[in-house]
This record gives sequence, structure tokens and C-alpha cells, in this order.
Amino acid sequence: MRILHLSNLYAPVIGGLERSIATSSEAMVRRGHEVTVLTLATPAAPHDEEINGVRVVRVRSVASTMLPRLNADPAKPFHPTLPDPLTTADIARVLRTNTFDVVHSHDWLMYSYLPLRFGRLGLPHVHTAHDFGLTCVRKTFSRNGRRCTSGPSLGRCVGCASAQYGRPRSAVLTAGLRAQHHRGIDTLTAISSSVASALNLARLPGELPVRVISSLVPDGLDTLARQTPRPDWLPDEPYLLFVGQLGPHKGIDVLFTAYRRLVSSASALHPAVPRLVCLGALRPDTPPVPPGVVVRHDVPHAQVMAAWHGAAAGVVPSLLEGMGQVAVEAMLAGAPLVASASGGLLDVVHDGVDGLLVPPGDPDLLHTALLRVLTDRDLAGRLRAAGRERGLDFTAARVVPEIEEVYRDCIANAT
Repeated sequence: MRILHLSNLYAPVIGGLERSIATSSEAMVRRGHEVTVLTLATPAAPHDEEINGVRVVRVRSVASTMLPRLNADPAKPFHPTLPDPLTTADIARVLRTNTFDVVHSHDWLMYSYLPLRFGRLGLPHVHTAHDFGLTCVRKTFSRNGRRCTSGPSLGRCVGCASAQYGRPRSAVLTAGLRAQHHRGIDTLTAISSSVASALNLARLPGELPVRVISSLVPDGLDTLARQTPRPDWLPDEPYLLFVGQLGPHKGIDVLFTAYRRLVSSASALHPAVPRLVCLGALRPDTPPVPPGVVVRHDVPHAQVMAAWHGAAAGVVPSLLEGMGQVAVEAMLAGAPLVASASGGLLDVVHDGVDGLLVPPGDPDLLHTALLRVLTDRDLAGRLRAAGRERGLDFTAARVVPEIEEVYRDCIANAT
């Protein structure tokens, strides 16, 4: 097959979504498919290049070409909830000069393809919801630090998203999203049951079904974790590990509170309380960091995996995760996992089998779960072994064949 991905960002800008696209694309190439990723141009990246067998084409946008101040960070261009005329024109050019069998979009860049879907350049179209962006302009489906229960509306969403975007930009993005009916999606997938359930509140055409295909991680992360030398910045004593943005949406305030309680209950732990290591950038809303906590950012991925491998426990206390790739990586590396019973983490972790689940936002129960893992060696050993096996379910070797099946069905059924 000849596959065209649409993604707002791609290498060298890599986050969880982009890493998942790169993993699936490179696996598809190894399986004999031709893969092109179309993404927004950045100042330092070439217009057209090949990365690990995947062709990457970077296209224009109004923000990057005519109104650069719209992008807070030029290295991370932003696509709105409306078609960008320059991006649509460049997508049309790529479609005219190349042959593809299917288009697979992953974020709001889709809105610059939808005007072309039913024209002569239109192709069968798969869209994957990696987050809550078809329902929520903040893409988190959360309000005041909790899952949104009121549902989307113009007034509520503008006010909720103003702190993130500013009120004028929030109003434009919200109005654009509320105007979308997403006609032109032939097949819709979501990376978790949590994301799929939120799509019920999105404006979708007819009875478009949603198929859950989990996000994926590269094959061999378990080996990478074992074979990468232990980073010298890790504490010599046992440690707990958190990886992610150091913001309340990731539950970092809850973790800090639970950790302070571990320190105050040191008599229950022998010989000493493990250190807490947090890998992620500080944010304006990062709460005060407790004394002795190690914070590092921009850590190479191989070192992250090695850090997971040596951890006494891994902690993923997020209030809401679309899927939770970080939990999968922790499990593959053999870290006994304590995670929030929320969002896509419920699809990943079986409580008491391959990890422990605690209610999100509850520092008392998080403290109790961490204490169990740290003081019960048999439990920690069982979680390590079962977690490694569970993590394999989210690797490219197991997920990519499902994606191939989605493509074949979409091509066969699209009109």
C-alpha cells in the first residue's frame, strides 16, 4: 500500500503522538509499504527528506508563512480547527504529483484535507483520535482539573480554554471546532476506550463507528531498557520514577503530596525512603518541588528506558490519559507500576495483575499503593514479570497488523 499520513508535527519534533506515527510508519516500510508523512514546515527542517525509510514532506501554513506570530514556538507550528488555505493547496499539490491508496490523519491538520476529500483528489480517509481534540479544544476533555462532565458548548469551552490560548484565540478555535461535522472521515479509530467514549460528543457524520486501535511503542524497548548503561545522574539508592510534563494534569501535585507522606512515614520503610526522580520540564503551574526530589529534562529516550528498568516503582498519576504510552514503556522496562484508574490507563493496566490502579487525584491511596510495592517484594516481583508481558501487547509487532487491516477495510468500503 501507499500511505499518506497527515500530522501537525513530526521529527525532529517528537512527542507521544509523533513517536507513535513514526513507529507505525517505519514498521509499515519494513513490511513493504510506501509511507509519506505530510507535516507543517519548521524553520530548521528541510522541505523534503527521508527518515528511516519514511518520506517526510513539509508544507506551508498561514501561521508559518504570513503570520509567524501566531506560533508561540516556530519549531512547533500549530494548525487551527479550520482549513488553512496554504496547507490545503500544498496537500492538493502532493496528491496531484504522487499516487496514494489511503490518507491517514492524526490531528487538526485533517481540517486542511477535508475540503479535498470529495473532489477528484480525494482518497479513502482514516482518522485516528489520539486525544480528545475532536471534542475539546484543549484536547484534554478536562475542566477544573477533572474530567469534563458537562460536555462541549460554545460558551463553556471558550471560557475553559481561555487560560490556555487567550480568549480571542480560544473563541476562534472553539467556534471552528463546533462548526465541524467531520464529513470526509471514512474510518474512525481511537487509541483507547476512553477517547472513543468522548467521541460520542463530537460532531460526526451519521453513524460513523469508532474502532479502538491502541497507540503503539517500538519493538525492542525491553531490550533497550536492559542494555542501556545506567545513567550516572540517577541516585545510588532506590528511587521512584515519574516521566512526563510536571503539571497538575499529570498528577504531579498528587505525587508530591504522596511522596511527602512517604518521607514522613520513613519508619515503615527499610533501610530508607527511596528518592523520587522526575523526568520532564518544569511548567508555570508546577507545584513546589519537595526537597531531595531529582528533576531532569531533555533526557534521551534510551536513558529514560534504563531509568525505568532500575526503578523501585514507576508512577503514572495522571488525571486523564488518552492511552498512556509512558505506562507501557515502564511496564516493558520491568518497573512495578502504580497508575491512576483513569482514561486510557484502564485499557493498559489490570489492577493487581500487572500494576496497581488508584483513583486519580487521591494522594492518600497513591501513598498506600506505593508503600505496598516498596514493602512487598513478592508483589513487586509479580508486577514486574506480568508488566513486561502486558507491555508487549502494545508493541509494533502486535498493533501494526491491526492498522493494516483498517487500511484494507477503508479502501474497500470508501465511496
